[in-house]
Amino acid sequence: MATIDNYNDEVIAKLRNGFTPVHRNSREYNDKFPFTNCALIFAYNGTGKTRLSYDFAHYDRNQPKAKKHTLYYNAYTEDIFTWKNDLENNEENILLINQDSEFVQGLAGVDFTVRLRNYLQLFTDIDFDFDYVENDPMAPPCSVRFNKKKTYEVELNGQIQNIEEVYENIKISRGEERLFVWCFFRCIMDEVVNGNPAYKDIEYIYIDDPMSSLDDNNVILFAQQLYSLIRKQREDEVAAYRKGKCRRIKFVISTHHALFFHTMLHGLNADRKLKTYYLSRDKVEDIPVLKDMSSDTPFYYNVAMMSEIQRAIYTNKLYTYHFNIIRSVMEKIAEFFGHFDFRFILDEIDYKNQKFNADLFDDADMKDLYIRIVNVYSHQGSFFAPAPMVDDNKEMLKKLFFHIKKKYNFILPNLTDERSELQIYLDRKQNKNR
Repeated sequence: MATIDNYNDEVIAKLRNGFTPVHRNSREYNDKFPFTNCALIFAYNGTGKTRLSYDFAHYDRNQPKAKKHTLYYNAYTEDIFTWKNDLENNEENILLINQDSEFVQGLAGVDFTVRLRNYLQLFTDIDFDFDYVENDPMAPPCSVRFNKKKTYEVELNGQIQNIEEVYENIKISRGEERLFVWCFFRCIMDEVVNGNPAYKDIEYIYIDDPMSSLDDNNVILFAQQLYSLIRKQREDEVAAYRKGKCRRIKFVISTHHALFFHTMLHGLNADRKLKTYYLSRDKVEDIPVLKDMSSDTPFYYNVAMMSEIQRAIYTNKLYTYHFNIIRSVMEKIAEFFGHFDFRFILDEIDYKNQKFNADLFDDADMKDLYIRIVNVYSHQGSFFAPAPMVDDNKEMLKKLFFHIKKKYNFILPNLTDERSELQIYLDRKQNKNR
C-alpha cells in the first residue's frame, strides 16, 4: 500500500509525462500538434481531487533549492480570503486578503483592478474597491470592500424616473465570494502567462473544481473563458516551439461537474494531443488511480454525461445543449462497438410509447426519425446561447435517455451530492467500521 509520502506520486508522474513533446524524429511527430498544454481530469467527489492538486503543487518541493513550480486553485486557495464581519452594525464587512501568500505577492505594483472588474461583471452585478496598507498602491491589496447598485422606478411630478441606490460594505453571498476569488485568481493567471517576473518559475497551473455555486449558464460562460485562455496559450507556445524557443505553461483541470467537463472538452477538441483522464479509487488499497480516457475507454465519459442528463431531467432543467451531450454519448458508444454511426443504438426504440403498424412505419423508419431529431436539435442547441427546451423536445430527449440507460444498463452516480471530499471520506470510513 502506498505511504502518505508517495500517495499520489504515480498519478502526478503520469500527468507530467503527458505533456512531453513528441520527438521531432518520431513517426508520430506533427508540426501542428507537437504537444498539448492541457490535461482534463473527470472524477466524482470523494476520489481525492483536492488532495491530488495539493500534492501536485508540492511535488519535489522537498528537494534542495526547489522552486515553486505550480500555481493552483482549489479549496485551499479560498482560505487566502477571510471575512472581517461587522456583526454589531452590519456596516463594515470587509474581505481580508492574506498578503503573505505567495499567490498574492506577485501582484505588488500591478494594476489589475479594471481587468478583475471586467471578469467579475460577466457573472454578477457586485462591484468592489481594494484597500492597501498605508494607502500604498504599489503593495498587494490587503482587503476588499463590496458594493451593489440597485435601480428603482419612482413617480415624480407625474413622470417615471429611475433612482439609483448604492449599498456599500456589504457581505456578499458564498457563491459571489467564490466568483470573486476565481476572478482574482484569473488575474494572477494572466500575470503568469504574460511573463510577470514574479511568476517566472511557474510551469503548471492546476485548477481543481472551480464550479461551485454556478448555474448552468454561468458554467458554460466560465468554461468558455478558461478554454479560450488555454487555447490561445497553446497556439503561442507551438509558434514559439517551431522557432526553437518556448516557455511552456501546462494546465491541469480536474472536476466532478459533467457539464463543465464536457464544455471544456468541446472547446479544446481542436487539440489532437489533448490529454483526458478519469480519476477513481482502487477498491482494495483505497488509493487514487488515473486512467486515460482513450478511444477504447469511453464509458467513463459516458457515465459522467449520462449522469448530467439524468440530473437535468429530475430537476426539470433541460436545455437545448443537452441534445449535444446525448449525441456525444451515442457517438462514443458507437465508436466503442466499432460502428461508424449510432443507428444501431436505436434498435427497438418507440415513439412516445406508441407501437406503429410495421407495414407502414417499421423499425428502420423509427430509427431514421430519431436520427433526424438528434441531428437537427444537436445543431440548434448552442452551448453559448443555452435556452430551455420546449415540452415536446423534453419528451424526445427523455425517450432517448431512458432507452440508452436501459439498453446499456447504466448505473449512474448521484451528482447532487454536495458533501465535501473530506466528509465523503469520513462517512465512508465510518460505514466501514460499523
